[in-house]
Amino acid sequence: MYENERDSRKKLSLSTLIAIFSLILTFLLGLAFAAGYIFLHKDYQRKTAELEIRYQEQLSTISASYEEQLSSVQNMIKNTETVDPSLAELTLNQTSAAITTIAKSAKPSVVCITVTVPPSKIPGGFFTYDTETVVSTGSGVIYSSDGYILTNRHVIENAQIYSDAYITITLDDGTELNATLVAADNQTDIAVIRAQVSENVLLSPANFGNSDQLNIGEMVIAIGNPLGIEYANSVTVGFVSGLNRQVSSENGVETMIQTDAAINPGNSGGALLNSAGQVIGINTAKIASTDVEGIGFAIPIDTALKIAEDLIEHGYVKDRPAIGISDGMEITSTMARRYNLPEGFYIASIVSGSAAEQAGLRQGDVLLSFDGQSVSTLAEIEAIKKLHKVGDTVPLVYYRGGHEYTAKLTLTEDKG
Repeated sequence: MYENERDSRKKLSLSTLIAIFSLILTFLLGLAFAAGYIFLHKDYQRKTAELEIRYQEQLSTISASYEEQLSSVQNMIKNTETVDPSLAELTLNQTSAAITTIAKSAKPSVVCITVTVPPSKIPGGFFTYDTETVVSTGSGVIYSSDGYILTNRHVIENAQIYSDAYITITLDDGTELNATLVAADNQTDIAVIRAQVSENVLLSPANFGNSDQLNIGEMVIAIGNPLGIEYANSVTVGFVSGLNRQVSSENGVETMIQTDAAINPGNSGGALLNSAGQVIGINTAKIASTDVEGIGFAIPIDTALKIAEDLIEHGYVKDRPAIGISDGMEITSTMARRYNLPEGFYIASIVSGSAAEQAGLRQGDVLLSFDGQSVSTLAEIEAIKKLHKVGDTVPLVYYRGGHEYTAKLTLTEDKG
């Protein structure tokens, strides 16, 4: 009995010590937690203060940048006002009203051109074949009150090909007039026709502007006859998407204005106007593809007017150098290996009496270099030619019958 009580006192004493130790440990942990919390809270406050300072600094920087950008935009608007006051301050409603005014003013200067090839009989052995009437349409811009009209060459192409084809134009008020082909330039796709004007018909010449003063982003308006007379003098609006675009064609590379104003078949030869209602381009082409939207091209009016003046006065473009290679193809590395030929430009056809013929070139030769530059396409040859003038002598290297030859070609005048 005594021993049990003694053991109980020992056990109670041990339990008390453990409890006391636990309380002390808990107290110490509480102090440590409190100290840590106070430290972290102060650190949080310090970092928050730093972030606030940084935020204020960034806000100040952004505000200064905004003020600077706002000032820049205001200056840009002022500059735009200097170049084109009619566009700079237009609100949405004013823009719509301006487009309406421009379209109303310019429409009488844009015509629908129709080229008709009548049916004919074609002999074929013991039989004759009847052809159907072929009708093609496009647009044109009135150049002068005495009947001259500016358009694309491809619009009146059938009038060049078929001697019995005839041209008619339809004015904005529905008046129809007969017209004749004056001249056309294949390289720039510009042509001039002349309407037969009577005393009771007044033509409204277009107001021509300066395409060299265009800016990317400037508003433009296209007027023409997409899909023919049914949609005569349709108006579409867009912007100048690009300047000095190098556009390749079968006749070389030409410099164009790019626009997103809708241009469709039949718009060719029509007017591209600036916000002042001036013609600054002749609509000529678009990229037609399911992958492409809103990429059309116009011939700069500065180029078109120079060509038109020469076509009216001389029937061709004056002082343009000519080589006389009319057709050919590129000899690629694959073709060169297959046919044992050097890479270059294969000459398939030469104009009789041309500079190329006088230089000794023949059909079947492979032109290797022109003016010291390697060439393989007609576009490359034409690009080099444009750097020269009539009368210039240009060195060339060509291949014939297993040998290379050198020659000198004197550029003659291209009379179309």
